This record gives sequence, structure tokens and C-alpha cells, in this order.
Amino acid sequence: MAERFEPAAPPPRDEWYALVSTPRPGSASLGKALKLAASVVVALIALNLYAPGAPTVLERAFASAILASLALPVWLWMSGADRTIPFMPFLTLVFAYYFALPVFLLRKFAVEVFKPPIPEHYITLALGYSLLGLYCLFAGYYGPAKWLFAPILPRFNLQWRDLRVVKMIALMVAFGGLLASSSNVLEFLPENLAQIGVFAGDLSMIGICALVALHLAGKLDWITAAVAWGFLIPIRVAVGLGSGSAASGLIVGIAVVMMFASVRRTIPWKMMLLGTVALFILRPAEVPYRMATWGGRMANAGAIEKAQAFGEIVYRITIGGAVDPRALIEMASMRLAQFTIFGEVIADTPAMVPFWRGESLYPILFKPIPRFIMPDKPEELSGGWFGHRYGLITSANTTTSINLPQIVELYGNFGLTGVVAGMFLFGLIYRLLIEMYVHPGMGLGALVGGIYISSRLLDIGSATSLTLGAIPWSMILIALIHLIVQLGEIDAKSFDSRAAASARARTI
Repeated sequence: MAERFEPAAPPPRDEWYALVSTPRPGSASLGKALKLAASVVVALIALNLYAPGAPTVLERAFASAILASLALPVWLWMSGADRTIPFMPFLTLVFAYYFALPVFLLRKFAVEVFKPPIPEHYITLALGYSLLGLYCLFAGYYGPAKWLFAPILPRFNLQWRDLRVVKMIALMVAFGGLLASSSNVLEFLPENLAQIGVFAGDLSMIGICALVALHLAGKLDWITAAVAWGFLIPIRVAVGLGSGSAASGLIVGIAVVMMFASVRRTIPWKMMLLGTVALFILRPAEVPYRMATWGGRMANAGAIEKAQAFGEIVYRITIGGAVDPRALIEMASMRLAQFTIFGEVIADTPAMVPFWRGESLYPILFKPIPRFIMPDKPEELSGGWFGHRYGLITSANTTTSINLPQIVELYGNFGLTGVVAGMFLFGLIYRLLIEMYVHPGMGLGALVGGIYISSRLLDIGSATSLTLGAIPWSMILIALIHLIVQLGEIDAKSFDSRAAASARARTI
């Protein structure tokens, strides 16, 4: 009943693998390639013409190259050369949002509004190192190294065949996760069980992904589909935004879009454009919302009240006209930009701050160990010491946390060598994780698990131990849900057998 590993001989081709791996007719045509190239060129010309911060030629070149690099994973996936879920296109897009797009939107390259601009030299280095790191990531993900591990790589065969059982469990998991994440019950958990609360909230995303996959494949009735799209998804997004983090709400949308792209084998660019607009509205709204709810007047408000407050803030800064659109773009871009933080770290390391020599990576060794087994295991505190060490926040500020992007973390630990080797290793790890779920015998459960794991890996703006350290427990969560589905299918089969025997007895 638990996860089964693929034997040496590949199993028969799975219908879900066929949906995920088979490119759409004509997707690799010359016309599609020209259309993709033309779209990239037009976008880059528009951004370079806008660029209010007057970036230098090198800064424009590096940022444009990062944005243009999105075409590579998109084309490899659309053409069928990459026969997995579209993880790398989405990851590259997130990378471009952090390290390239704000170059053309910001008026000054600084980590905060009231801080001085970072010297041009270090911004140029940050963008150049980012471009280099991105292609090292591509090399690890698409390169031949993955084939070296293919013979020993476990493949999860998570067949969910009884759609009645799958639908019922998906609904239970989705509603249960919503209840867990929207109520205050999890706040009363002891510290050593806090991680359980995080994964309890993730249940809703897993259930939603399963329902969306069934609907897109034409295997879900319209009533359940309406519940999923009209209630579960909007409420889960609202609950995530109510936590004070735009990422917590948008990650659900990203998972749904990734599932859509995987099953329909096309990238929904209009959805993604809408998501980008939402991002540039929600990021500035975080600041006043957090002031009101994180220790402010609405600290003890309920989830519905907080969601209403967030909606009111969004209304005021958009339709209400409280914030000029250009100021909104500037605020969102500054909160989004990670290349400025990278430039700050390059400027100070090792000139004023010595290389960390693996200090920030150390906690990942203990992430798989539950805190109730090892209460004194090292805590992940990079958001605090990183900001203080580089003067991003004052020493008296003990409440603000500064995210530590993974490529910045690699440089801070080992310099440029860390960026090259670390990004290659990350690419390899990402590919191997996806190969474990996406293969010819995968099943619906593996597709749901692959999308869920992938959506968590997209958090490249957070420290490595926070992102990769949670993956083993995410895999265990998927395995537990698979076990529940298997038990449900066995029970349903037994019930059907008894019902059939009873029917035959009545006819005799």
C-alpha cells in the first residue's frame, strides 16, 4: 500500500504520464519558435525603453539575457525534449522576477527606499553572477549527470485508480487543510510540533491539485469542479494572503497553473500575466497589512476579518487611487528585487564580512529529524543574522526578517565557486526529485506529488535549509495520502464485491 518502487523493466505507459509527456501537435513548429522569439524580443525592447533607473549597458545586457533565457526551458518543454512537468520554465520565470525584471522597473538600485544606492560595479557583478548561476542551474538540470543516477533512482508508482475514492479523499483533504490553516487551532501547538501545523495547512493545496487534475482530464463532475474552482481555490488563496505573505496565497495559484500546464501541455501565458499583475499589487499591500495584523490593532482578529482588511487595502491602493501606479510599481519592484541584496553581499564579502564557510547550510543536516525527537536541534535563523550582519536592518530591530536568496547564500558561503558548483548541484537535485515522480508508471498520485513538491522548490528567495530541508517531510506527506487512498480503494472494492454478491443472492 505504501509507495512502490519501479522495477528494472519500465512499467506500461501510464495515462497520466501520456498527458504530461506528449507535446501538443505543432508545438515544435518553426512558427511557434518564431512566435516565442518575437515575444521575447518585443518584451525586452519595451522594458529597455521604459527603464526609469537608466541602467548601464552591461546591466541591461545581463538582465536582458536572464529574461531571454526563459525561452530555453519553455522551448525544451513545449517541443517535447523535456518530457516532465514544466518545473524549469516556472523556476526560470521566478528567477527572472527576482534578478532581472526589477532592473527595468526601479528608479534606484537600493535594498530599501531610504538607503543609498548600491555602487554600479557591484550591481553589474550581481547580475553577471546571477546569469552565470542560472546557466549552471540549467547544466545540472538538463545535463548528462542525471543519467548517472538513473539506474539507482527510486521511482514512485502512485496509482490512484478509483476516481470515486480519489474525489472523496481530495475533498476531505482540501477542506481539512482549509480548516487547519484558517483556524487558530494550530497556534496552540507546542513549538516542537509546529511543523505539523505547516503541513496540515498544505493538505488543502494537495487536495486542490488532485481535483484540478481530475477536472482538466475530464474525470470530475461539474458540481465538484464548481466547488473546487469557485470555493476551495479562492478561499485557500485568501487564507494565504491573510497570513500577511503574498507568496502564501500566490503559491496556490502557481500550483494550479503548473497543474494546468502539465495536463493540457501548454503554458497559460494569460493566467501568468494576470498573476504578475496581482503580484505587483499584493506585494505593496503587504506592508500596511502586516503593520495592522502583526502585533497591531488586528493582531487578534479572525481569518475572515483579516481577509476583509487585506481586500480593503488592495482596493484603496488600486481602484481607490491612494497610490500612484508608478509608485506601486516601484514599491513592488523593490520588494521583489534580490539582485540588490546580492550586490550588497558581493560588496561586503569578504571585504568586511568573511565568507560563511557553510554556516547557513548547517541546519539542513538536522531538518529531517523532528523537533520532538531532538528538541535542541539547530534552528533556522538566517533571516535574522543575515540582515544584521550586512546592515540591512538595525541591531535594535529583532522582529524584521530578511530573506536569504539561495544564490546569494551560495556566494556568501563560498564565493563565486559556490555559485557555480551550488547552482549546478541544485539543478541536479531538482531534476532527480522530479524524475522520481514523473515516469512512465507514475499515476495520478505521482503527478499531484510532483506538482506539490515542485511548487515548494520554487521558493528560491528563501534559505536552502528552509526550502530543501522541508522536502523529505513533503514526500512523507504525499506517501501518507497515497496510503489513505490505497486503503480507501481496497475498502471500496470490498464494498462493491459485497454489494454484487448480495444482488446475485436476491436474483436466485
